[in-house]
Amino acid sequence: MAIPINSKPNCKCAHCKNDLPFDLPEEIIEATLKGNLVIFAGAGISTETKKIFKETLYEDVLLDLKELKKETKTDLDFPSLMSLYCSTLKNGRQKLLQKIKYRFEYCQQFSELYRGASEFHTELSSIHYIKNIITTNWDDYFERETGAIAITIPEDFAFYDLPDRKVFKIHGSINNYGSVIATKQDYDRCYKALNSGIIGSYLKTILATKTVVFIGYSFKDYDFLKIYSYLKKELKNLIPHIYIVTLDEKIEHENATVIKTNGTFFIASLRMHLEGSNYLISKENIGNIYLAKRLLSIIKIETSKQLEKKKQSNLIYCNFYQDGMKHAFDYLIYHSKSGLSFFAPKLFDSLDAYALLRKDTVKAKNYAEVAYIDGYIEGLKTILYKDEYFKETPYFYIYGIGALCEKKDFDKIIRKKEIYHKQAEIYGNKHFASALKPGADIVINHRPFL
Repeated sequence: MAIPINSKPNCKCAHCKNDLPFDLPEEIIEATLKGNLVIFAGAGISTETKKIFKETLYEDVLLDLKELKKETKTDLDFPSLMSLYCSTLKNGRQKLLQKIKYRFEYCQQFSELYRGASEFHTELSSIHYIKNIITTNWDDYFERETGAIAITIPEDFAFYDLPDRKVFKIHGSINNYGSVIATKQDYDRCYKALNSGIIGSYLKTILATKTVVFIGYSFKDYDFLKIYSYLKKELKNLIPHIYIVTLDEKIEHENATVIKTNGTFFIASLRMHLEGSNYLISKENIGNIYLAKRLLSIIKIETSKQLEKKKQSNLIYCNFYQDGMKHAFDYLIYHSKSGLSFFAPKLFDSLDAYALLRKDTVKAKNYAEVAYIDGYIEGLKTILYKDEYFKETPYFYIYGIGALCEKKDFDKIIRKKEIYHKQAEIYGNKHFASALKPGADIVINHRPFL
């Protein structure tokens, strides 16, 4: 059984023309929800497409060799061409690494290029269920855009049992140029290490027990052919059925289901299905959090100015509440790249945990902490708001009433010096005495600790 995914109607622009309709297999959805989906990512989801550079790295190197009047076959596989380049030029490997470095740095200089090169990673970032990525790419976009921990060399394996998302970089990383796998000699060394090393052993376990989707490869891609032959050799009859998302014209492959569409569109469609089924919070809601944080910073300044003029406990409680909101916004923004902010089970577990903590804090009559917790809870809930509800975000607070949306209601209570919780007022007058003294110039701020 599969879910039919439609492409954008009547859109044939360069960006959308490859967003072809496809059937989303139920197995992929189920594997995602169980945390068993593994993405195997190739160069086609990064910089090595014509929409980023005029030439691929392969074409760039080939052009350099021709300019040196070196007769070069145009049908050499990737590592053989890189080996020829390194052996032809003086300090050839150094020049190759410099070329690779230059391409990535050039891409990062221009937001248009970087956005195009990292759009796949950005889409994947919000799907917190996807915890394991394997890639032959050298770039650090998975680390930058999805919060993944890079496992590149055996020493990195110290992080393998952390719950964070991980990217296994089997061909090295630009953050460790000595690890880059490019030449034929590099490839031989790489697959020898995978056969016997700890990373290779772990990858074989993942690939034998998870649902694997290859994205960013063509059927003529040297990396894909090398990897697939490696899997068949190492896993033998344990090799699982795999999925291949590609635009390649060849539509059949043994022991595989081919999904013909754009890789970024595939991931976006998976995310949209999970959002529509309420397994994920809408990725678009993070925009409201950025806006809410900017608005809150302005409102908090106004609240602090009010406290300078009107020394009231209500204003201090409101300040603590607003600090709680701000820290919740910081948390959501920081964890948006790993997708944790959109992971509904974690959000509701956190809300329940803070609600229990609030009960204990009320019993302890620690009213300042209660106000802060109330703000943090309200801040976390903001990620759930659609645009139509966003305007009702409560930025104000009176102990005994709770959160308030309207500033005029808050100002009226402050102006009339109304008290809605006598014990909280007594607590405030005692614990905030120095800040409530006339002329006191004390900045009220609750640090992100309880």
